[in-house]
Amino acid sequence: MDIRSEARRLTNLATVLVWIGWIGVAYALISGIFWWIDLANSRAFNLVQALGLSLSAIGGPIFLALIVAAVGHFMRLFAMYAGSHATT
Repeated sequence: MDIRSEARRLTNLATVLVWIGWIGVAYALISGIFWWIDLANSRAFNLVQALGLSLSAIGGPIFLALIVAAVGHFMRLFAMYAGSHATT
C-alpha cells in the first residue's frame, strides 16, 4: 500500500468536505438574512424579535456546517502529516 497515494486520495475527499461545509455556512447565513428581512417586514414581530427568531433558526445549520468544514480541515492536516512521514 502506497501511503502517499492514499494521503492524496484523503486530501481530495477532505477538500470536498471543506467546500461542502463552507457552502453550507454561506447558505445558512444568506437564508437567515432573507428570513430576518421577511420577518422584520411583518406586523407580528418587531426588528429585534425577528432577529432573535432568525438567529435561533440558523444556529443549528451553521453549527453542523462548521463541524463538517472542521472535519475536512482535520483530514487535510492528517493527510499532510501521513504523507510527509511516509517511508519510500
